[in-house]
Amino acid sequence: MYFRSVHFFSSLSIICCVLLFSNPVNSSGSEKFPLSETLKPNVLFWINVYAKYTEREVIIHDSWDLDIVYEVVNLDKLFPGVKVSSRIEWKKIEQIKKEYQNTLRRLSRKSNVKIESLKGKELRIAKLYGKRFNSKRLRAGVRYVRGQTGLKYRFKKGLQRSGIYIKRMREIFINHGMPLELLALPHVESSYNYKAYSKLGAAGLWQFTRSTGRQFMTVNYNVDERLDPLVATESAARLLKKNYETLKSWPLAITAYNHGRGGMKRAKRKFGTDISKIVRRYRSRSFGFASRNFYSEFLAALHVSQNYTEYFGEFEVYQPNQFLEFNIPDYIYVKTLLDKLNIKLEEFAEYNPALRNPVLKSKRRIPRNFTIRIPFQNNLDMEEMYAQISTEFKFKDQIAPDWHKVRRGENLSNIARKYRVSLYELMSANSIRNAHRIYVGQNLQIPDTKNRIRTSVAKAKPTKQVETRLAEAVDVKSEKSKSILDVPAIAAERTIEKNTDILTITTPLPDKPQITRVTEEQQEAIAVDAQKLKNSYQSVDVVMAMALPDFYVELTKNNDLRVVRETKVEEVHESFRDVDFPQNGMVNVEPDETLGHFAEWLKVPTYKLRRVNRMSYGVPIQIGQSLLLTFESVTPEQFHTRRVEYHKGIEEDFYRNFRIEGENLYTVRRGDNIWLICNRNVGMPHWLLKKYNPNKNFGKLVAGEDIVIPLVEARFPEDVLNN
Repeated sequence: MYFRSVHFFSSLSIICCVLLFSNPVNSSGSEKFPLSETLKPNVLFWINVYAKYTEREVIIHDSWDLDIVYEVVNLDKLFPGVKVSSRIEWKKIEQIKKEYQNTLRRLSRKSNVKIESLKGKELRIAKLYGKRFNSKRLRAGVRYVRGQTGLKYRFKKGLQRSGIYIKRMREIFINHGMPLELLALPHVESSYNYKAYSKLGAAGLWQFTRSTGRQFMTVNYNVDERLDPLVATESAARLLKKNYETLKSWPLAITAYNHGRGGMKRAKRKFGTDISKIVRRYRSRSFGFASRNFYSEFLAALHVSQNYTEYFGEFEVYQPNQFLEFNIPDYIYVKTLLDKLNIKLEEFAEYNPALRNPVLKSKRRIPRNFTIRIPFQNNLDMEEMYAQISTEFKFKDQIAPDWHKVRRGENLSNIARKYRVSLYELMSANSIRNAHRIYVGQNLQIPDTKNRIRTSVAKAKPTKQVETRLAEAVDVKSEKSKSILDVPAIAAERTIEKNTDILTITTPLPDKPQITRVTEEQQEAIAVDAQKLKNSYQSVDVVMAMALPDFYVELTKNNDLRVVRETKVEEVHESFRDVDFPQNGMVNVEPDETLGHFAEWLKVPTYKLRRVNRMSYGVPIQIGQSLLLTFESVTPEQFHTRRVEYHKGIEEDFYRNFRIEGENLYTVRRGDNIWLICNRNVGMPHWLLKKYNPNKNFGKLVAGEDIVIPLVEARFPEDVLNN
């Protein structure tokens, strides 16, 4: 037996009504942001979401008429004293929703009876529907049953976080002549969390998608300015201004931020600028729950943020960071700068969120003309500091990495030997944690060894005695201890090199390695000497690694020694998806690609691609379409590298924020297409579904067929949004 509480119109809801209806959402700007009688129930619903219900409460409601709230489920009372995953919690929520759907179906067959004759849940639902209590609306209500998580603590956290950026954001909006009320939108989009990331790939404070973001900002494998709060705010101001100039209405301009300017232009042609009519009457496959409610959510967020003490009381707001800015005139490694600045990498990353991991980890260089920020330091002259850096650490170009496509039968060790790089250089360049998990078709980035950062080791290198004992520890045979697994014998001679963030021990191998055994005693001996190596160096992620055929030995900072056998290449869904090299000057279009992307990668205008492919202006390219390319400005290899990096960046961002916990099946319904399935039914990127359904033709879906749906769990729930 589990407990569920039914919440009726509480005192807080009454307070909301008094504040909302006696005092307009924004008296100074009510003409710009009108609140009609039709939208008042919607705005009140979202005020309750933002200021009344917590993240441990789920509102079961009707998605068309938001004043129909069936009940509020308390998850802690639903699972008393038990901690379960969010997937299990929502599985139970789905069961509760089905109970209401079944009740609505039964009621639709009783709509002619008198309400007074009904009892229990049926009577309560009939009273909720009131004048809408009829068979047609009840049948529609079956489709409209929805669950909404409360956001009270997240919203309060957003109010606190906003103090870090709000002063600069106001200056940006004033410079663009924009209403300051629009700065309530990040409460709707991200709760003022610049790390926020959605399953569909929207990122940052303003939740720009890649396609929209790249119209205003740099979004590539090295830099993603969507994550920079100030740059993204500048872009949001420009986008909103463009929306308003086109639509001549702030409610429409705000809704277009979610639905798109083109969609709102079509809605305006049908219903004019009356947002209430558009919300109730406009029909479009992409104008779903999120778009219909976006303006109401904005009004609710604006109201709560302007009256926050009524809902949260007094609390401390975070103070803005003081920082220095400097425009980098060359390509340079982050590690080089940090050697000169008295700050840690984590702090530098916090102040420069637009820099992606490959740059932060010095696998790539900071792009030329990029403006870095560092915490304010008295008497620090950035130009003088930069001038002190030797010219040998400043570059004219970005690293142009080689790529290797994994073939069946290969492992990381022989790939590393082929390109004359260490195993852990290869693993670090590709963010690989398990050396035995590589996959057929995976595109591996080969690290640039010609331009490796040259740094001096502050402490003395390990002694020859330590190095020799390491070799002996592996060569020793012991029949008394339980064997772990077989590894080739290791020569005593070693070379030890220090690079950006790892310490690698590279071992020359004999032509015909002898097979010995690594026992538990030997592992302990290795661990002791590896600890001595670790004490000789600072800030290393992996202390010891020996690149051996089919094996490697690893000791982490936590002294967790692992001797791992590399398995043969196998096909696993979590691999980076295969992107084919151009064949005969042609490629097939992948998900998330537009003609603009191809033009950018090829360094040609889009009209040339349209001309060579005989495409009319305004006609978009389709997934799976064969596209003829023109290599007049770049080589096929350069094009392929840029294309691979684009897709690799998308997947790295996704897997950094989410993990796959299993699979489920989705049965295609009549009228479904891949856009509806991805964006409205399962909330998942197209490329991920394609990876899990490699032989499925998404252009020709048939009702009744099954699609494999990966079960996605957030790694950092605070940073993840479901939009």
